[in-house]
Amino acid sequence: MLDTFNVFARSGRVRHEVREGKIFRHQRQDGLVETAKVLSIAPDSMGIAHVSYELLVVKSANATLMARRTLNLESFQSYFREPVEAN
Repeated sequence: MLDTFNVFARSGRVRHEVREGKIFRHQRQDGLVETAKVLSIAPDSMGIAHVSYELLVVKSANATLMARRTLNLESFQSYFREPVEAN
C-alpha cells in the first residue's frame, strides 16, 4: 500500500499530492459538487496505482449519495483537482 503519491502531469507540473485521508472536490457543470475522501492508494497487478475513495454527492438537503469508488491515480487527479483543507 502507498501512503503518498505525487505524479507529474504531461505538462510537467506537479499535481496535488494524493494520500490517505486527504479530501478533494469536483464541481460538475450541472452544479453538483462531488467530494472524495482518499481511503487508500495501492498498485494493481500491473503496478498501476489506484485510489480507493469515499464519494459524497449532495443533491439537496434531502438527497445525498455516498459510495465507495476506485480510479487509477492519474484519472483521480485529473477529475478531483481541488484539494479541501481539513477543519
